[in-house]
Amino acid sequence: MFSFIRSRYFPHAIYSLAITSISIHLVSQKRKVAEDRARIAARISILESVIEQLRENKDVPLHELNRLHRLAQPPVAGENSGESKGISWREVFLGPRKAADSEMNDFDRRDWEKSMSLLLITRFLSNLTKCHSERRA
Repeated sequence: MFSFIRSRYFPHAIYSLAITSISIHLVSQKRKVAEDRARIAARISILESVIEQLRENKDVPLHELNRLHRLAQPPVAGENSGESKGISWREVFLGPRKAADSEMNDFDRRDWEKSMSLLLITRFLSNLTKCHSERRA
Protein backbone atom coordinates (compact mmCIF):
# COMPACT_ATOMS: atom_id res chain seq x y z
CA MET A 1 0.00 0.00 0.00
CA PHE A 2 2.73 2.49 0.92
CA SER A 3 5.44 0.89 -1.15
CA PHE A 4 5.91 4.11 -3.11
CA ILE A 5 7.03 5.92 0.06
CA ARG A 6 9.74 3.31 0.58
CA SER A 7 10.80 3.61 -3.04
CA ARG A 8 14.12 5.17 -3.86
CA TYR A 9 12.30 7.61 -6.19
CA PHE A 10 10.09 9.12 -3.49
CA PRO A 11 12.54 11.87 -2.38
CA HIS A 12 13.07 12.85 -6.01
CA ALA A 13 9.33 13.13 -6.55
CA ILE A 14 9.02 15.36 -3.48
CA TYR A 15 11.97 17.53 -4.60
CA SER A 16 10.58 17.94 -8.10
CA LEU A 17 7.15 18.84 -6.69
CA ALA A 18 8.71 21.46 -4.40
CA ILE A 19 10.85 22.97 -7.17
CA THR A 20 7.86 23.12 -9.53
CA SER A 21 5.70 24.78 -6.88
CA ILE A 22 8.38 27.32 -6.02
CA SER A 23 8.96 28.18 -9.68
CA ILE A 24 5.26 28.63 -10.41
CA HIS A 25 4.81 30.94 -7.44
CA LEU A 26 7.99 32.83 -8.32
CA VAL A 27 6.66 33.49 -11.82
CA SER A 28 3.38 34.64 -10.30
CA GLN A 29 5.16 37.04 -7.96
CA LYS A 30 7.28 38.40 -10.82
CA ARG A 31 4.12 39.04 -12.84
CA LYS A 32 2.53 40.89 -9.92
CA VAL A 33 5.63 43.04 -9.49
CA ALA A 34 5.69 43.85 -13.21
CA GLU A 35 1.99 44.82 -13.11
CA ASP A 36 2.60 47.03 -10.08
CA ARG A 37 5.53 48.74 -11.77
CA ALA A 38 3.48 49.36 -14.92
CA ARG A 39 0.62 50.75 -12.84
CA ILE A 40 2.98 53.09 -10.97
CA ALA A 41 4.65 54.20 -14.22
CA ALA A 42 1.22 54.98 -15.70
CA ARG A 43 0.27 57.02 -12.63
CA ILE A 44 3.54 58.95 -12.83
CA SER A 45 3.07 59.73 -16.53
CA ILE A 46 -0.51 60.91 -15.92
CA LEU A 47 0.61 63.20 -13.13
CA GLU A 48 3.54 64.51 -15.17
CA SER A 49 1.24 65.34 -18.09
CA VAL A 50 -1.11 67.22 -15.76
CA ILE A 51 1.82 69.13 -14.24
CA GLU A 52 3.12 70.00 -17.71
CA GLN A 53 -0.29 71.25 -18.86
CA LEU A 54 -0.75 73.35 -15.74
CA ARG A 55 2.75 74.85 -15.98
CA GLU A 56 2.12 75.88 -19.59
CA ASN A 57 -1.11 77.58 -18.46
CA LYS A 58 -3.15 75.50 -20.89
CA ASP A 59 -6.87 75.56 -20.37
CA VAL A 60 -7.63 72.10 -18.97
CA PRO A 61 -11.33 71.39 -18.39
CA LEU A 62 -12.30 70.50 -14.84
CA HIS A 63 -13.88 67.18 -15.86
CA GLU A 64 -10.61 66.21 -17.56
CA LEU A 65 -8.65 67.04 -14.39
CA ASN A 66 -11.10 64.99 -12.32
CA ARG A 67 -10.79 62.05 -14.72
CA LEU A 68 -6.99 62.20 -14.64
CA HIS A 69 -7.07 62.53 -10.86
CA ARG A 70 -9.16 59.34 -10.59
CA LEU A 71 -6.79 57.54 -12.95
CA ALA A 72 -3.77 58.63 -10.96
CA GLN A 73 -5.13 57.48 -7.60
CA PRO A 74 -3.68 54.29 -6.16
CA PRO A 75 -5.82 51.16 -6.35
CA VAL A 76 -8.10 50.17 -3.49
CA ALA A 77 -6.29 48.44 -0.63
CA GLY A 78 -8.28 45.23 -1.10
CA GLU A 79 -7.00 44.75 -4.63
CA ASN A 80 -3.39 44.20 -5.66
CA SER A 81 -1.99 47.17 -3.83
CA GLY A 82 1.64 46.12 -4.07
CA GLU A 83 2.04 46.29 -0.30
CA SER A 84 3.60 42.94 0.29
CA LYS A 85 4.29 41.67 3.81
CA GLY A 86 6.67 39.02 2.60
CA ILE A 87 6.07 35.48 1.55
CA SER A 88 5.83 32.68 4.06
CA TRP A 89 6.97 29.16 3.32
CA ARG A 90 3.36 28.04 3.40
CA GLU A 91 2.60 30.44 0.54
CA VAL A 92 5.65 29.22 -1.36
CA PHE A 93 4.46 25.64 -1.38
CA LEU A 94 0.68 26.00 -1.22
CA GLY A 95 0.09 29.39 -2.84
CA PRO A 96 -1.44 32.53 -1.38
CA ARG A 97 -4.39 32.25 0.96
CA LYS A 98 -7.74 32.94 -0.58
CA ALA A 99 -10.26 35.13 1.14
CA ALA A 100 -13.38 33.42 2.41
CA ASP A 101 -15.51 35.51 0.05
CA SER A 102 -13.56 34.50 -3.04
CA GLU A 103 -14.87 30.93 -3.02
CA MET A 104 -18.17 32.02 -4.56
CA ASN A 105 -18.42 34.26 -7.55
CA ASP A 106 -21.03 37.02 -7.69
CA PHE A 107 -23.59 34.97 -9.61
CA ASP A 108 -23.38 32.08 -7.17
CA ARG A 109 -23.65 34.49 -4.23
CA ARG A 110 -26.74 36.16 -5.73
CA ASP A 111 -28.37 32.77 -6.36
CA TRP A 112 -27.57 31.71 -2.81
CA GLU A 113 -29.04 34.90 -1.37
CA LYS A 114 -32.19 34.55 -3.49
CA SER A 115 -32.70 30.94 -2.47
CA MET A 116 -32.12 31.76 1.20
CA SER A 117 -34.58 34.66 1.06
CA LEU A 118 -37.16 32.44 -0.65
CA LEU A 119 -36.60 29.77 1.99
CA LEU A 120 -37.09 32.29 4.80
CA ILE A 121 -40.24 33.66 3.14
CA THR A 122 -41.74 30.18 2.70
CA ARG A 123 -40.95 29.27 6.31
CA PHE A 124 -42.49 32.52 7.50
CA LEU A 125 -45.62 31.94 5.42
CA SER A 126 -45.96 28.33 6.57
CA ASN A 127 -45.61 29.40 10.22
CA LEU A 128 -48.14 32.15 9.63
CA THR A 129 -50.66 29.73 8.12
CA LYS A 130 -50.09 27.29 11.01
CA CYS A 131 -50.75 30.03 13.56
CA HIS A 132 -53.77 31.20 11.63
CA SER A 133 -55.20 27.67 11.39
CA GLU A 134 -54.57 27.06 15.12
CA ARG A 135 -56.47 30.23 16.00
CA ARG A 136 -59.47 29.08 13.96
CA ALA A 137 -59.50 25.69 15.63
